[in-house]
Amino acid sequence: MVVPVRNEETLLPAALHALAEQRTLTGDPVRHELYEVILLINNSTDRSYQVARSFQDLYPSFQLHVAERTFDKSEAHIGYVRRLLMDEACRRLESASGTDPLILSTDSDSRVAPNWIAQNQAEFRAGAEAVGGRIIVLPCEQDVLCNSTRDLHRYDHLYRRLVSWTEARFDPESHDPWPRHHHHFGASLAVTPQIYRKVGRLPPRRCLEDLAFYAALIRNDVRLRHSNRVKVFTSGRLTGRTRFGLSRQLRDWQDCGRSGLRMPVETRRFLEHLFVTRHRLRRLWMDFQNSGELSASRVQQLAILIGVKPTHLIGELRSAQRFGMLLEELDFYGVFRETWPDRIRLGSLKRVVEEFYGAFKSDQQRLIATPARRSDKSRSEIQMSETMPGFVENVHARRPLGVGNPVPMGASGLIASDRHIQPGL
Repeated sequence: MVVPVRNEETLLPAALHALAEQRTLTGDPVRHELYEVILLINNSTDRSYQVARSFQDLYPSFQLHVAERTFDKSEAHIGYVRRLLMDEACRRLESASGTDPLILSTDSDSRVAPNWIAQNQAEFRAGAEAVGGRIIVLPCEQDVLCNSTRDLHRYDHLYRRLVSWTEARFDPESHDPWPRHHHHFGASLAVTPQIYRKVGRLPPRRCLEDLAFYAALIRNDVRLRHSNRVKVFTSGRLTGRTRFGLSRQLRDWQDCGRSGLRMPVETRRFLEHLFVTRHRLRRLWMDFQNSGELSASRVQQLAILIGVKPTHLIGELRSAQRFGMLLEELDFYGVFRETWPDRIRLGSLKRVVEEFYGAFKSDQQRLIATPARRSDKSRSEIQMSETMPGFVENVHARRPLGVGNPVPMGASGLIASDRHIQPGL
């Protein structure tokens, strides 16, 4: 497990206690010799290093490795630090003799759930090659937020959750079925050393390094599971350590006030068409991989829907070794959006959420009314409908919604490119 640290003397003890007190799925303590934690304290001006060293005395058997470094300005950022940590974890695991090695990433302002390790392991045993955990803001942490900020946070989460549900309906992937969440951030990321190497390691970007790593996973068709069982609890503070992140977003939402509910986001109609089109493209690519043949009519229809020339689509279909690479080379999301005028593609956050939720309730009622499919409605699937009056549980929302960045982080590569990131948000 790797943890970047910078000026976290207050929150670091709780983070370390959570890592040291891990339990199995049956509630038994996880033996300390089965895992180790690497802490890289960088450019800190507080007592983070002393806190970490004193924790080693408190848990003598806990394999906690503490390093302190002061980097130049060009390297003193989260992307560089997390990459160093991930690289070191990969190197140590590759030279070790243990079975089923995993690299797990979290943050020093977060507390992993008591069974965080075990739940990650369970997802890998079920076939995942990478796992993103749910990142939750505890109710007590929300008390510092004003009512309008809490409402906007909840609407943001519900919107992204409903988009994830829509994505699973129209372009399902067997390794990441509904129910699932929409998080794949550094506070809870897990990957095998083999996959870490395969995708080219974590990009050392100054910010949003975890989203860049997620993009690399999707580009290589890695089976990433957005597991509701893997949980991390994070701080709801308004003062953060990076330019981007939850704390900055909460401040922006606080500045927006009630007007934030009118921010434009992508509508249900647009997103359903997007996921249907992506599913058709996926099927066409898979059929070509299996048969080596392309249907002229299918290519023509898809080219019109996506907004590209048929000859261009044929060329990319023939050259793409992975579906994620095909999406990237086509600039699928960017080109597809250009075919939809904003007056149809965008709507206010509040109105779009209400429309989405109406569709969700209707679908759930249909499932209940169909005897043969009643078993499909698991308890985890109805959590969202049960909590709608007060919205859903508040979770970590990484980027704001708006005209410049209307896209939620979907589970299958629905990522806005860097040009959609607005300065200061």
